[in-house]
Amino acid sequence: MKRADAVLSKLRRLEESSATPDPAAFVKAARELHPGLFSKVSALREGDLKTELTTAVVLYESALRAARQGGTPDCSREPRESYARLCFETREGGRSAFLRAKARLHVARARAEVLYARGERDPATLDTVALIRAERDTDRALAADALRSLKELVAAPDTSDLAGRLEAFERVLDSLPRDHTQQLLRSARDAFRDGLYWQYKAAPALALLIDASSYTPRGELPRLGLRADDAARTAQANLRTALIFINKVEAELDSSRQ
Repeated sequence: MKRADAVLSKLRRLEESSATPDPAAFVKAARELHPGLFSKVSALREGDLKTELTTAVVLYESALRAARQGGTPDCSREPRESYARLCFETREGGRSAFLRAKARLHVARARAEVLYARGERDPATLDTVALIRAERDTDRALAADALRSLKELVAAPDTSDLAGRLEAFERVLDSLPRDHTQQLLRSARDAFRDGLYWQYKAAPALALLIDASSYTPRGELPRLGLRADDAARTAQANLRTALIFINKVEAELDSSRQ
């Protein structure tokens, strides 16, 4: 619990700075406190407490980037009810304010987990812990939805609606806590996107015809110096990797239901 207390102490300072109307105060505090938080939270034992703290740390990092980039969240498309409610409450402050509100929510849950682990059984703590357990059910449902979408993409990457389908997948992925299941889904997504990249690189080159002004042999990728069949093999290797991660997500979800 000492490690968790150390993380909570730093997150409390971020909370205080994010509650002020001056966004510069949050940016300053985040730059000072954030670098060491990832190593501290990664050392925690697996469980709900680590999940809540890891999610809070990642969200504060995202809020720091959003403070520089700006942007407004699309609250109507937020798949998680608790997040959608926070989004509507904070949307006037932009995307950074929404991300900070989500981080504060997870910090509050982490505090309740610490109190519960130390024997606290007051109504507020018990209610929060019960809510966390219910949210894990929501996590599994959303992860299953993301998994189903990704499997459909890998099986049939229809380019006519690929961008929209990937965007919908990303929204669900971003609504998940930063736990092992979410990491596996991200890895599957990354491998799938890499596979698509090499597929698109290979396809035009395979159709090239040599003309008098071209020194590129048929089937070779201009500018990359690779043959199209090499790119095609790389694409297939990445898609196989995506399927490996998809299978791991399925196994993880099956295990969590038992």
